[in-house]
Amino acid sequence: MEYFDVALIGLTATPSKQTIGFFGGNLVVEYPHRRAVTDGVNVEGEVYRIRTSITSGGATLEAEPGFYVPRRDRRTRARRYAELDDDLTYTANQLDRDVVAEQQIRLVVRTFRDKLFTEIFPGRKNVPKTLVFAKNDAHADDITRIVREEFGKGNEFCQKITYRTTGKKPDELLQEFRTGFYPRIAVSVDMIATGTDVKPLECLLFMRNVKSANYLEQMKGRGTRVVDRASLNAVTPTPTPSPTS
Repeated sequence: MEYFDVALIGLTATPSKQTIGFFGGNLVVEYPHRRAVTDGVNVEGEVYRIRTSITSGGATLEAEPGFYVPRRDRRTRARRYAELDDDLTYTANQLDRDVVAEQQIRLVVRTFRDKLFTEIFPGRKNVPKTLVFAKNDAHADDITRIVREEFGKGNEFCQKITYRTTGKKPDELLQEFRTGFYPRIAVSVDMIATGTDVKPLECLLFMRNVKSANYLEQMKGRGTRVVDRASLNAVTPTPTPSPTS
C-alpha cells in the first residue's frame, strides 16, 4: 500500500490497535454504537444471563469401577465407550472442546425455551429469529440436535449454518433465515458473526466465550439492526403494541 504516492483512507467496523497504528494513530472520525442508537440506525440491546455451575467452574467426573464414559472421535464423531481410570477434572474453558456435557447444553436450551415467552420476550407467541453462537462445528451439531429435541418443532425449525453444512448450501439457508418463517433458530460458529445483515434477527444466544472486544461488538451488531414492523411481521408475526405500552 505504500508503493502508491497517494492519500490512504481506511474505513473499518473493527478499529483495532493494528489498524489505527497503520495510519499513525490518525483517527479522523468515529461512529460509536451509542451514536448509532441515537441516530436510529441501531437499537440498544438487553442482556439475559443463563448461568450453570459447569460453565462457571468446570466439574469433576469421579472414576468408579465399571463406570464408562463415551469418547468421541474428533474427525468422524463416532462414539465408543471406555472405562474411566482416573478422576477427570475439567475447566470451563475445556467444556465443549475437550469434554462435552450434553446435559449442560440441554439445561441452557431448556431454560431459554421456558423463559422465552415469559421473561425474555413476554407476550410473544412465535419464537423470535434467534442466532446461536457455538464454539466449533461439533458443538454446533450438538446444539442444533438438542434445540430440535427440546422445542419439538421439526428439523426446519432449527438449522446449523456453517461452512460444513450438509444438504442445502449455507447461502440458501442464510437467505431462508433472513426472509422466511423457518428456520426460527440458526446455529453458527463464525460464518454469521460478521458482515451479514439479517434485520429480522432479534435474539443472540452466546454459548461460547468471546475474548476479543472488537469481535464481540461485531457479533452483537447482528442483532441490533433497525427493522420496520412490516418487514418484521413478514417473517415474525408480532402483536402491535398498544399506545400506552
